[in-house]
Amino acid sequence: MHLVQRRAQQFGVRGIDPDALSFDLAAAIQRKDAIVGGIIDGIYRNLKKNSGITFLTGRAAFASPQEIRVDEQLIVVDKTILAVGAQVTQPQIPGLEESGYITNDEALHLDRLPASIIIIGAGYVGVEFAQMYARFGTRVTLVGRAPRVMPGEEPELSDLLVDILRSEGVEVQTSTEVLTAGRKGGQPYVTTRKDATEQRLEAELLLLAAGRTARTAGLGLDQAGVHMAGNFLQIDNQLRTTAPNIWSLGDANGGAMFTHRAKFDGPITALNAVRGLERTVDYRVVPRAAFTEPALASVGLTEQQARDAGYDVKVGRELFAGYGRAKALAETEGLVKLVVDAATDEILGGHILGPHADLLIHEVAVAMHDHGAIERLTKTIHVHPTLSEVVKGAAKAAQ
Repeated sequence: MHLVQRRAQQFGVRGIDPDALSFDLAAAIQRKDAIVGGIIDGIYRNLKKNSGITFLTGRAAFASPQEIRVDEQLIVVDKTILAVGAQVTQPQIPGLEESGYITNDEALHLDRLPASIIIIGAGYVGVEFAQMYARFGTRVTLVGRAPRVMPGEEPELSDLLVDILRSEGVEVQTSTEVLTAGRKGGQPYVTTRKDATEQRLEAELLLLAAGRTARTAGLGLDQAGVHMAGNFLQIDNQLRTTAPNIWSLGDANGGAMFTHRAKFDGPITALNAVRGLERTVDYRVVPRAAFTEPALASVGLTEQQARDAGYDVKVGRELFAGYGRAKALAETEGLVKLVVDAATDEILGGHILGPHADLLIHEVAVAMHDHGAIERLTKTIHVHPTLSEVVKGAAKAAQ
């Protein structure tokens, strides 16, 4: 929609009236459901065809560290791996329950576009949905408590991203606290405060994207001897919980809550639980991405995190605007920033806001493996013209 409505003309495309375009959300959701459904069906087929796996469905809860009740069936086990995931955190906002808010799950099952939406939370989920619905034509207000969107990322990248969101019509309110919520006249509302100014916001939908919490309700963790650390399960570096025979993987452990992190955890928990290999996890090189456009992707430490950790750092920056492939794509917004240990030239972190940043970040992640130095990027020949040249340019700037 965005490409055709705003940029097709500059690519020489004629005969399209942008004002005549419309978007069929139901059709897009149907396509999404078909793709996801096929992936899920494939997973279950693989489980069920493996004769070594007994697959049960039901509500499970620990009766003791060695006993799990699945509905009315009691199973005695030596070892357990928890893969229970996380759910949306419901903050303590008076009236929130009555507001009829939705989560990102419900937001991906709507059958029509809302005229307006308020999004509480300006992290990964918040910024992705804000841009998506704004491009579909919904009036979007994004509200975040932190001073900037994506507060865990490099400030100069998150500042540039918020400029892009605002240029596309998203109303972004940072350093803003949601005081109350409710529903009146069939529509949700929130009252907010920034500095000393309070205001009331109303919209057709209210989307809650204010963090995640381990999905542990009803699991009987007390009976199992499994403790929590805040909103997440308490684990050691072998992914073992406080119960010596129970391990946990993925989002329920907190930290980088991404599917690829959970897939990284999976084999380690299996080897430790089944074979007792005592493998440890190293999350130093876990790439992360927000699928905005342009995408924002990172790996490792930000500049400030590196300085706080005691490193003397060098920084390399490179703009996409100076490179031919970015110009050809008409996607010149954004930059690459690399953080390097000044003493050893080890790459400590990489941060990209730009076209296909979610793909480009893997070049930095691979270079960081086994504490790689910046010359892994500077001495590698890069195909011209490609976006990867911007990564090499940032590496040379950090030398």
